[in-house]
Amino acid sequence: NRPLDVCWDAVNGLVIAVAQNDTGGGGCFAPHNPVTTQVISKVNPIDALQMVRAVATKDGVAYLGGDNIYATGPRSTVVAWDPVANQELWRLDPGQTQGIAAMAIHGKYLYGMSRKAAGLFVIDLDTRQVVHRGDLNRVCTDFGALQVNRGIVYGVSDTTVFRIDPITFAVSVVAADINGGWYSGPHITADEDGFLYTLRGPNLVRIDDQ
Repeated sequence: NRPLDVCWDAVNGLVIAVAQNDTGGGGCFAPHNPVTTQVISKVNPIDALQMVRAVATKDGVAYLGGDNIYATGPRSTVVAWDPVANQELWRLDPGQTQGIAAMAIHGKYLYGMSRKAAGLFVIDLDTRQVVHRGDLNRVCTDFGALQVNRGIVYGVSDTTVFRIDPITFAVSVVAADINGGWYSGPHITADEDGFLYTLRGPNLVRIDDQ
């Protein structure tokens, strides 16, 4: 009942939305075809306790990021999902102590950030292996969002806009004093000219990170 993330699958022509079951645990994966208006959903594609908090796509495959608000069970599973056949392809536990807050894909790498403990993980989608784990505590306290722009993965938290180096995965600050987090976290996006947009309180902020 609580929509959490949405992305566009250009290969399959699908709007992919994911959601949380607020009271019972678990969540839903729901690809929508805007041409046929068909929606084919899958309840609890990760497991009965993990909601699908984040989704990203590459080459027609959807990657689902789990978050478990309960004290037991897996907390941050990543599942590769075929949105056309509506079935799981493979899954991986990136070893986070908290659920996934956001994900983004650049090149062959899937970038993910976790909640609260604020960890960064990077998965090589070719080898299906975690190739990097890092600490985001200095730039992120809980919820966050990721956005690919100008060949860089950017992140935003309730305090900071930051960038992740595509080679070393090192994290550096782009803008501090960001406070756009309201309900289930802050947001960031980019336009066709490479400008980033987020919020500082109720005010829209445009960032040109050259």
